[in-house]
Amino acid sequence: MFKEIRPISSVAINILKKRYFMPGESKWEDVVDRVTSYVLSDCDDPEEIELTRQMMLNRYFIPNSPCLVNSGKKNGGLAACFVVDFPDTIEGIYQTKLDFALVAKKGGGCGTTLSKLRPKGSPVEGSAHGYSGGPVDFFDTICHDMEVITQAGFRQMAMMGTMSAYHPDILRFINAKETEGKMATTNISVVVDGAFMEAVESDLDYQTYFDYSDKRELGPVYNAKDIFNAIVEGAWRNGEPGILFYDKMNDSPYKYSGQEILATNPCGEQPLPFNGVCNLGSLDISKFLENEGGRLYENWSLLETATRLSVRFLDSVASKSVYPTQGITKWASENLPVGLGIMGLADYYLMKGIAYGSDEALEQLEFIIKFIADIAEDESISLGDERGVPEACKVLPIPRRNITTISIAPTGTISLIAGCNSGIEPIFSEIVVRNDKTGTYTFESDLAEKDYFRCAVSANGAREVTWEEHVKTQAAAQRFVDSGVSKTINFPTGTHRDTIAKSFMLAWELGCKGITVYRNGSRKVEVLSPKNLKKDLCPVCSSEIIKYDGCKKCTNCDWSLCDV
Repeated sequence: MFKEIRPISSVAINILKKRYFMPGESKWEDVVDRVTSYVLSDCDDPEEIELTRQMMLNRYFIPNSPCLVNSGKKNGGLAACFVVDFPDTIEGIYQTKLDFALVAKKGGGCGTTLSKLRPKGSPVEGSAHGYSGGPVDFFDTICHDMEVITQAGFRQMAMMGTMSAYHPDILRFINAKETEGKMATTNISVVVDGAFMEAVESDLDYQTYFDYSDKRELGPVYNAKDIFNAIVEGAWRNGEPGILFYDKMNDSPYKYSGQEILATNPCGEQPLPFNGVCNLGSLDISKFLENEGGRLYENWSLLETATRLSVRFLDSVASKSVYPTQGITKWASENLPVGLGIMGLADYYLMKGIAYGSDEALEQLEFIIKFIADIAEDESISLGDERGVPEACKVLPIPRRNITTISIAPTGTISLIAGCNSGIEPIFSEIVVRNDKTGTYTFESDLAEKDYFRCAVSANGAREVTWEEHVKTQAAAQRFVDSGVSKTINFPTGTHRDTIAKSFMLAWELGCKGITVYRNGSRKVEVLSPKNLKKDLCPVCSSEIIKYDGCKKCTNCDWSLCDV
């Protein structure tokens, strides 16, 4: 049923060697056998186990990295996304530091809100120091601590810090990452509500404040547009901070059990209450296109089967995983969220000859996400009948096993293993050099000359996806996603600040839960960079390259690219 579409690449094998193989493993099949046998150890249906195995073996579906790395390990953490509390007491602050460390130990990324910590310089009763160091400084100490922890032996910990626009220290927070390299493994986002956005539109002032246990203390009065423009300035400067829309984040299944969301996981696809966790996995949507007599068609029946198997697998991951704290363990048992998403969307569009961001592309995306979401909900309802409904899911309009089912993750390395483009992003560029801790890789699209080819950043004259198309794509996906969507809104180097501001406003108007932007070239260190090989320049040293036997080779360094 799940036949091999394309063989696993040498790039993927290199990544597996450096990050995922356990002792004795030498091929992807070894990883799949270990993961499926561990996660599905309680499954008594041999057919389900084998179908899931074949689905993962041929990379139609791949779970998040901690599941691949830690399956089979004693006390292995299989989840990637966490959010923890950050209380306004010295005990609470150091508990948060410990929570982050324990999450890192399990291989997850973690987010928190700084909004609950009193402003810098506020009096602290009973303290010999007398005054608070402030939320930004306390969070910075966590960032430093986590930078020295090698996360579960295979990557550094990714973090997210959020702060309400109503907090008196909001300007300190907005500028916390003004210098590149500070809080290097942390993303930051400002949480705003509809009232704030309306104040921006009307150019009104607003009151900041901080709520202590027994009183509300007023902070500075700011002009909403000034604060908004400060956020825009930071985003234009180096992509930090992003914006999260409080009302949209909290319009989620968690509202039925009275759970508030103030933060997300590091990439934003998981807005979660405190102690929240989610298990992620993604379907390579491009593999569900089949060719019959020269005509491409979607195999909806196979996609339905894959969706049901994936939801069941992720539910087993949620139950099988060992969580880093007692609070998270309890929360997980009461909510059992899963986050099934897609990757390979750009490949799907290219296979069908559809331009990314076009009206046709948006319609296709909405249809695909709705199809998967409907099947996932139906399967979760069935799982509730079969395995039981946890406490927080009993109050949903239709009780089911999992409080959330759909989430669009960025899919970094797992998309490289799958052999597809990441998440719902467009092709980054005609030719891309990726630098990460597993090595340097070069990718070139053989469809770059097609009139329907679109990319985020062009180095060779291809048409770029516009910022409006980026935002509309995120909004189209969000429409049928009960959790969040990870999406970067790319801008050319010469983008004006006003354009960044317009993208924030459009994201709010279209119902996105948040928005992250990046202006190409605004950071010295970039994971992805476009390169101009069409002019025969080496992507590593910019020296001249020569072509021979289908390969390109630099005349100066060791760089080469074959099978182009």
